Amino acid sequence: MGRLTRVVALLLLAGLAAGTLACSHAPKGKGAWHVVKPGDTLWRLSQRYETSVGAIEDANDDLDARSLRVGQKLWIPRGGGKRPSGSAPSAGRSHTLEQDAGEPCDALARQEKLAFEWPVLGHLSSPYGVERGNHDHDGIDLRAEEGTPIHAAEAGRVVYAGDELGDYGKVIIIKHLGRWATVYAHNRKHFVDEGEFVEKGDVIAEVGETGNASAPHLHFEVRRNNATRDPQSCLP
Repeated sequence: MGRLTRVVALLLLAGLAAGTLACSHAPKGKGAWHVVKPGDTLWRLSQRYETSVGAIEDANDDLDARSLRVGQKLWIPRGGGKRPSGSAPSAGRSHTLEQDAGEPCDALARQEKLAFEWPVLGHLSSPYGVERGNHDHDGIDLRAEEGTPIHAAEAGRVVYAGDELGDYGKVIIIKHLGRWATVYAHNRKHFVDEGEFVEKGDVIAEVGETGNASAPHLHFEVRRNNATRDPQSCLP
């Protein structure tokens, strides 16, 4: 997993450059375009993009926050002021990496308003942490028929969608709110591009056996601060 770990780290440290470079021509600073979907509100968008409602309003002329239109295109600025209330860890606790490592994954996710769902309906064929030669398994493998839909485990931005990671074949990496990311590997086909925002449950790919895979399956990882977590401890 060394190469994949390095790729995830670089994408997170780059501040989601894949999502912003495509919109570098936008007139109001760094950010990204978002096309309004059913159920979107400015508050939900501020949570997802880690900005503030006021910053979104300031960046879009003549915006009526009470009547967003499906299909409407909004410019979402980065670093748009104070983080929305409730999106930081609760109870005023100061977390260190050591504290986080000992706290259940699902509890940490809830503190950042995340609730991961299973990405595919399949059979667990290889659990987290089992020895794989000179390294431990960084995710779980879910066996499913080729072509089975793969769903985004949470809302977020696609920061990688490609096949340049060697043994993992076609891979999608999604950056979520806070310091979380999920990885989906060995895919047959992708339905999303880098920089695209996805909702939880959106179909992002199909199960395949690309890369070093002996049968169709999804290799799925959950990462926080680029440290892997047992996905089963993050899922309902």
